[in-house]
Amino acid sequence: MTAAAQQAEQPPAQNQPSTGSRLLDQINQRSLKSECKGEYCILTGQVELPLNTQTTLFADQIEMFRDTNRLIAQGNVTFATAEGRVSAERMEYDVANGTGTFHTASGLMSLGAQADRRQFGNQEADVYFYGDTIERLAPRRYRITRGGFTTCVQPTPRWEVTSGTVTLNLNDYAVARGTVLHVKGVPVLYLPMIYYPIREDERATGFLLPTYGTSTVRGQVVSNAFFWAINRSTDATFFHDWYTRAGQGAGAEYRYVAAAQSTGDIKFYRFNQKEATFTEGDQTQTLDASQSYEITGTMNHALTPRIRARARLDYFTSLVTQQLYHQNLYQQSRNRRLIEGGLTAGFGPLMTSLLYQRSEIFSSETSSQVYGSEPRVSANLAPQRLLNAPIYASANAEFAVLPNRSINNGVVVSDQGYSRLDVSPTVRVPLSRLTFLSLNTSAAYRATYYSRSSGPLGTMLDDAYIRQYSTLRSEVIGPVFNRIWDLQGGFAERLKHVIEPAFTVDFTSTIDDYLRTPSVGSDVADFVVSGSTRVTYGLTNRLFARGRTLDGVRGTTREILTVGLQQTYYSNPLSGGYDGSYQSTSNGRPIDLSPFALTTRVAPSAAFDTNMRVEYDVARGRGLQIVSVGGTVNGGRVSGSANFSHNRLDPTNHQSFLQGSTAMRWLDGRATGTYNISWDIARSYVVSQGVVMSYLAQCCGLTMEFQKWNYASLGSNLAIPTDMRFNFGFILAGLGTFSNFFGAFGGRV
Repeated sequence: MTAAAQQAEQPPAQNQPSTGSRLLDQINQRSLKSECKGEYCILTGQVELPLNTQTTLFADQIEMFRDTNRLIAQGNVTFATAEGRVSAERMEYDVANGTGTFHTASGLMSLGAQADRRQFGNQEADVYFYGDTIERLAPRRYRITRGGFTTCVQPTPRWEVTSGTVTLNLNDYAVARGTVLHVKGVPVLYLPMIYYPIREDERATGFLLPTYGTSTVRGQVVSNAFFWAINRSTDATFFHDWYTRAGQGAGAEYRYVAAAQSTGDIKFYRFNQKEATFTEGDQTQTLDASQSYEITGTMNHALTPRIRARARLDYFTSLVTQQLYHQNLYQQSRNRRLIEGGLTAGFGPLMTSLLYQRSEIFSSETSSQVYGSEPRVSANLAPQRLLNAPIYASANAEFAVLPNRSINNGVVVSDQGYSRLDVSPTVRVPLSRLTFLSLNTSAAYRATYYSRSSGPLGTMLDDAYIRQYSTLRSEVIGPVFNRIWDLQGGFAERLKHVIEPAFTVDFTSTIDDYLRTPSVGSDVADFVVSGSTRVTYGLTNRLFARGRTLDGVRGTTREILTVGLQQTYYSNPLSGGYDGSYQSTSNGRPIDLSPFALTTRVAPSAAFDTNMRVEYDVARGRGLQIVSVGGTVNGGRVSGSANFSHNRLDPTNHQSFLQGSTAMRWLDGRATGTYNISWDIARSYVVSQGVVMSYLAQCCGLTMEFQKWNYASLGSNLAIPTDMRFNFGFILAGLGTFSNFFGAFGGRV
């Protein structure tokens, strides 16, 4: 029982005045007309009665019953509290409990500072409610009879919900039964019940507003969702999608935050596709009825201060469903499903890990290749100083089971996997302590046991193979040259130009039978060419600027320009085909001189950033091989990003691709628009492009999306070459919309 309730049940102490007496004492000094008969008093005039430090009652007449701590107010009644006010013709109020009933009343209460002000036209976030009677059940809880509520405060609200009864909890939600949704005074929708979340932290259990869409392939689309705020650190969302042409889908998402460094989420979706026929010109195709599933999730959990668990799940059962229905380019084009989980533990300088990973890559709906680690156990010892000398030793050890299975129609048709045990100690010696010159030398020994070995023409033999070799690496950076300019004005007060030459030599000893080294999937980098020397040389230019703040105070220093040029010489041309430092050489083809690699980055301010990489082949005379350019711009009203890539690795099939997006904001962020494009320039068609527009008025808003998708980008034989998609959502202030599982409004769930 609350303290207020206990006070209401117990009579005042013998020498302590009642609540009504204390209230009467507060207004004795006011110029009001009052009449008292025993425990009954009546106040008339423009009565202002403070009930407590945060609540004041205004009325033309107030009747006080001091023995029962009750008040009856009439005429221009206004009940003002810290969260808002209620106006009525008549009010009955229990002073001890803080509860009462208002007749022919209306109220205006604040939703709190956490509400999104853009949804309220950048005005105060309030909820307006009215009714024949309004009962105050608790400080922020009301019950309305034959009334309604809205977050619009115009004379004719843009929207309002009328109902027979409404339970309004300003900390959490509003529940209305027998409701009618009115738009500009016109009834447009009847619902037997509505649950409207109005929680300050924007997390409250309730139904989200449905979204509507159309698609050439999916037909008419209606998506619904229910959000369940389980507690402060966990929640769940349940989804249902109905497609008139494609079928139905349902799913759920669960999220949790157990601690600052322990979070996780998991999503599950089941799509029931019905039989559908598509016709384009003279071509007709029928998709059979089927069921498909998709489950994704991540988890990062601190089990103890030293041990952390990680997991990742990205699994689907139908490649066709991915390609036909997803609206996100990455989700639509992915062909890999992944199951991964592991533990990492740190004990001082020793870091250990255990990883299980199954990665399956599909080349068609029925054919796939399985890679991964089943499992992988590793231990890494951080560099330790030896004998108080400038000598540092480290070591790595790893055991891994590496699968390599070919699967067709669920049957394993080939298995070239193997197990590997690897040990590698390293010693590093820094030979220079000069500020302008860095010289480091390291030596390593590596021994690897393979349970199987590589045979002729890519076959796998069951003979074990032990590989042993040593490496020596020397790296020189410098001498470093720099120059500083002091500027009198402009965008910076000081500029610093730094020139860093770099020179690296990597030597690998002779390896007996090194061609027997097996390699699969992502483990290709484990292949090492015997008796090879790599010489890498390069030059990097850096430009730093130190700016001023608006008030003239010295600001921070930032690197505004970086230009680097690098090339590698290989004594054994076979080694050049396995150098992952260059995109155009890691294909196994022998080469004695790598391409020139030019990298640049320009970032004159936090609002602009661009980078570029170019690889130019000089050894074989093929010229430009790789071009990659990307950049971002972030302004107050406009932002955008673009990435262009071009490669000529295959002389008969050049590839050029452009991805870009831009976003615009107006009316203090209440109106936004975005445009995105994915363009396959080499094959002369746009893979996808879309526009998303949203507008938030004072208490409601609209969001719309149009997308056009070209199925030819995936080599699809679908009779419909393109899919035209349109999505529409309605936003009520304090209650947003959502994206269905396949993506809408530029995002996923």
